[in-house]
Amino acid sequence: MKVVFPAVFVVDEVSSLAHFRKLAERSHSVAGALVAYSRGRLQARLLRPVDGAPEVLILPKGAKPPRDSRYVVASDAVIEGDVWNVSGGRWLRHPEQVPEFDQAADIDVVRSSWVDAFSYVAEDVDRGVVGLRVPQLGALHAAQAHWSVSDGTATIVMPTGTGKTDTMIALLVSARCPRVLVIVPTDALRTQIAEKFLTLGVLKVPASNLLAPTARFPSVTTLNHVPRSLSELNAILRKSHVLITTSHIASLCAEELQPRIAEACPYLFIDEAHHAEAPSWKAFKARFGASRIVQFTATPFREDGRPLDGKIIYKYPLKKAQLEGYFKPIKFAPVTQYNRLKADAAIAERAIEQLRANLGKGHILMARVDTVERARAVYQLYSPFTEFKPVQLHSGVTSAREREQARRQILSGESRIIVCVDMLGEGFDLPELKIAAFHDIRKSLAITLQLAGRFTRARSDLGSR
Repeated sequence: MKVVFPAVFVVDEVSSLAHFRKLAERSHSVAGALVAYSRGRLQARLLRPVDGAPEVLILPKGAKPPRDSRYVVASDAVIEGDVWNVSGGRWLRHPEQVPEFDQAADIDVVRSSWVDAFSYVAEDVDRGVVGLRVPQLGALHAAQAHWSVSDGTATIVMPTGTGKTDTMIALLVSARCPRVLVIVPTDALRTQIAEKFLTLGVLKVPASNLLAPTARFPSVTTLNHVPRSLSELNAILRKSHVLITTSHIASLCAEELQPRIAEACPYLFIDEAHHAEAPSWKAFKARFGASRIVQFTATPFREDGRPLDGKIIYKYPLKKAQLEGYFKPIKFAPVTQYNRLKADAAIAERAIEQLRANLGKGHILMARVDTVERARAVYQLYSPFTEFKPVQLHSGVTSAREREQARRQILSGESRIIVCVDMLGEGFDLPELKIAAFHDIRKSLAITLQLAGRFTRARSDLGSR
C-alpha cells in the first residue's frame, strides 16, 4: 500500500495583510502496511512504513488524536486501489511543527544550509537526469556574471514555458540571498509563484541532485494587502525570507514605507516585466537603486511598445526553444464565417471537436475573448458541454470563492474548458493548455508571443496541438 501525505508546514499563518508559510517537508508518498486502528469510539487507520520509519495515524477530519501519537494526519479521502492520497488533508501532529517558531532567526539558518549546497546540474531527459534546462542555466550564469561587475538593473528574456520561476529560485539559493522581494502583475501569479518558492521548485523534487538534502526551505510570505504602518511592515519583513506581492500593492504603499521595503530587500525580482509601467509603480521601483534588480520577461518590449529599462544580460531565442524541444508545433484550424454570432458558434463547435479528439491526452481548451461581456456571451456556447465542466475566469467573476473554485478545477484537470478575457493571466503553469479558440484577435506582438508559448509547451504525455 502507498499513502501520499500532505506537506509539513513549520509555519502556516494568515493575517489580515499576508500569508506566512515555511515548509519542512514536501508532499511525499510512503509505502507500508495499512492496518485498522481503534481506541474507544475512534476508528482510524495506521500506516506502518516498510522502511522502518515511524508509524502514522490517519484520522477522519474532526476526530481527536490520541495523546501518545506523534505523527497524525486528518483526511476524509477514500482509498483507491493500492494508493491512498491524503495529500489534501493536514498534519495534526508532526515533530517539525514547532510552537512559536522564530522566522527571523531562521533566515540565517536557511542561508547557512545553502552554503555549497547548490549544484549546476543540466537536465538530461534521455538519461533521466533532473536538472536545470539550457535556458535556465544560461540565465543563471548570466546573472552571476552580471553581478560580478555591476549592480545595475538586469533583464533576462526567456520564452514562456522555459522556466523563469525556477531560474529565480536557483538565483535565490545559489546567491544565498538574505531577502528577496518578488513582484508579479496579477493575484493569480502571486499565488502560483509563491507555491514554487515555498517548495523550491525543481531544486527539491525527489529525483533532483541540484540541491543537497540538508538545504532548508525559506520562509515565504504573500503580501495580499497594503501595510498601514511602519510597525505592520516591519512585522511582515521580519518573518519573510521571500516576500511576494503584486506591482499594484507595492505601488500603493505609503511613501514613508517604500524606503524601508527597499532597505530590507537587497534583491528585487520582477516577473512578467513587459507590463506597462504605471507612474506609481515606476516610482516604487526607483527606490531600489541600491538593490540588485533582475527583470524576467518573455519579450523585451513593454505592452505599450516601449523597450524595457535595464540591460538585457540574457536572451534565449524563441526559435532555439523550439529546436531544443521545449515547444511543440502549432496546428492552425481556420474557421470562415463572416456573421459575428454564427462565427462564435462555429469556433466553439470546431474547438469542442478538437477537444474530443485529444481528450485522452488530457488537453485543456481555452476560449479567448476581449471583454467580460463577450466572455459571458461566449460562455453560453460552451456551458451545455457539462462533461467538460466549463468555467469562466476573468474580472467579472467577482466572488473570491468562485474564482478560487474555478482555479482549483482547472489546475486539477476537472475542468477542461476555460472561457477567459485576454490570455488567462500569467498565473497558470498549464502544459495541458493545448487548444486555443480565438473568439477575438489580439494584435499586440508581445501578447501574441506570450500566448503562443502557452500552447506549445512540451511534455511527453501530452502530445502536440
